[in-house]
Amino acid sequence: MQIAEHLHMVGSEQFGLSHFLDCNCYLIDAGDAIGLVDTGSGLGADAILENIAKEGFRPDDLTHIFITHAHLGHWGGAAAIRAATRAEIWAPAAARHLMEHIEEDRTILQNFKFGRYPEQLKVESCTPDHVFGDGERIAFGKFALDTILVQGHTKDSTCLALDINGRRVLFTGDVLFYAGKLGIINAQGSSLEDYRRDIQKLADLNVDMLLPGHGVFILGGGQKHIDRGIRMLNDFVLPETFFETNEFTWQQDYQSSMGSLDA
Repeated sequence: MQIAEHLHMVGSEQFGLSHFLDCNCYLIDAGDAIGLVDTGSGLGADAILENIAKEGFRPDDLTHIFITHAHLGHWGGAAAIRAATRAEIWAPAAARHLMEHIEEDRTILQNFKFGRYPEQLKVESCTPDHVFGDGERIAFGKFALDTILVQGHTKDSTCLALDINGRRVLFTGDVLFYAGKLGIINAQGSSLEDYRRDIQKLADLNVDMLLPGHGVFILGGGQKHIDRGIRMLNDFVLPETFFETNEFTWQQDYQSSMGSLDA
């Protein structure tokens, strides 16, 4: 579905666009380049490709796949979509090792242990074609993406910023969500100390559209949601988190679906 000029959502669990283990996946129409921000778990890869076609694009015109961080729900479909489209995968430098060495990713083991991943899910490693660090600019058709490393959810979590016709767009992955909720989780690499240090990078960006990896997206006034998250991190109480109240609700809602890999 088109959400703004040059921007489409082509995968999502919450919006029912692809598999229920998929994050929000956004398509950027940059003229002679087309990019996909995050790919979902891999279980919804076919649905994502179908949705790209429904939006009026040819899947094999996809040129770039941008990964926000190395949690499976965000990169698991990258290899399959690359094989189907020949698009090149761009990922944070710190994500590459876990994408290549999935046996070291404790979150995958945790999700299998607690029944969040179906037993039939086959996780395959993936080597990015390119990696990026903090503060880089990636030329992309008629646009450019600026990379902003914001550790806290994970060590590699990277926001991607671009300007479209004078409006600032920020893809936040799992760094920050609607109402300033954060992506802090009880897992290796997740850190409030990192959040407190790096969240300041998102201050004064004048973000209009805030496009997170899960839940609702914001088409106007996105900076106020960022500012609320920054303010909560400056207080003494534990900040609100997205995952506690949203992401894991499907454990109850979709428990009956765990035996099936259908979207």
